[in-house]
Amino acid sequence: MLDGRVPIIDRAARRSRCERLSGKERLVLAELARGNSTEEIGIVLSVSPHTVRTHVKNLMRKLGARTRAHAVAIALSESAIEINP
Repeated sequence: MLDGRVPIIDRAARRSRCERLSGKERLVLAELARGNSTEEIGIVLSVSPHTVRTHVKNLMRKLGARTRAHAVAIALSESAIEINP
């Protein structure tokens, strides 16, 4: 906003961001949350590192995330993924 106020994003709007994620993007996001690298995620999901990077790029765009960690934080705060020890 031009007047210096920060717009408030309601919870429904934030939830809808995660609803746009595909199943593969959610899997990649969960692996990112576990701390796995691009190569490790590729091995776990049986895809190439290039495919993993494509999924990461797409999920970050859909979530409006600036970094991988930001994407994980958004998904966790919206209960789109769960981390099991």
